[in-house]
Amino acid sequence: MLRNKLLNIKSDETKECFYFGGESTSFDDPPNVSEYFSNANSTNSKSVCAEIVEIQRSLSQKLKGMNFLSSRIKYVYDPTDYASEPSEKYIEEYCQDTKEVLFVGMNPGPFGMCQTGVPFGDTKWVKNWLGIEGKVDKPLPECPARPVEGFKCTKKEQSGHRFWSLFSELCHIPEKFFKHAFLYNYCPLAFMDNNGRNITPADEKNKDLESVCDQYFLKIINVLKPQMIVGIGRYVEKRIGAIIKTVEVKPQNHDLLKYFK
Repeated sequence: MLRNKLLNIKSDETKECFYFGGESTSFDDPPNVSEYFSNANSTNSKSVCAEIVEIQRSLSQKLKGMNFLSSRIKYVYDPTDYASEPSEKYIEEYCQDTKEVLFVGMNPGPFGMCQTGVPFGDTKWVKNWLGIEGKVDKPLPECPARPVEGFKCTKKEQSGHRFWSLFSELCHIPEKFFKHAFLYNYCPLAFMDNNGRNITPADEKNKDLESVCDQYFLKIINVLKPQMIVGIGRYVEKRIGAIIKTVEVKPQNHDLLKYFK
């Protein structure tokens, strides 16, 4: 789906790409401010990566105070907490400035970010292509059917493999991808039932969770000031639409692929 979107994107049809502005932005002149997010915090007094890390830590603390256990959900993982070292390394390495394109995933996968702390974080791609490693502790409590092995995990995260293999093919080196883009998740939590089956935010549709994630993701947008936001999946597309509903956004046909040529 993402490959097709890059090769032949029509935002008015997919509605998964929000394009801010009437004309495309020059690669050599990235915007310092966003007229569409006029209340954005200034990044002059604090680096972009420091602000993103601060928002991530604050969200993690906020979610710790909320109870998500239910008849279905028995385990909650927050890899931005127990895998904070590689998670924050990813931000510090690849999010030093504002971005023209923001890709948005839904939440951590069991063999990706749950293991590495990196969105779509298939272990081999995170280690070998992104060059990120670090200490990963155990979530408490840990689901016996979904143990966290960190960078020793040998199971492939299919979505992460597809994402990073596509951009390694297009960009060859991660620095080229991250020069104009960043990948971040809407929700930092993973949810599982007694048997370790993944329960996504799209399955649960918890309004309290969505309210908090909406609030904090708007902060991410305000810091990164993207010209385009690409939601990966229908649920994320809907949440991004809700977050920016006060902004006049007119989806347009736009060549997303040009950012990665």
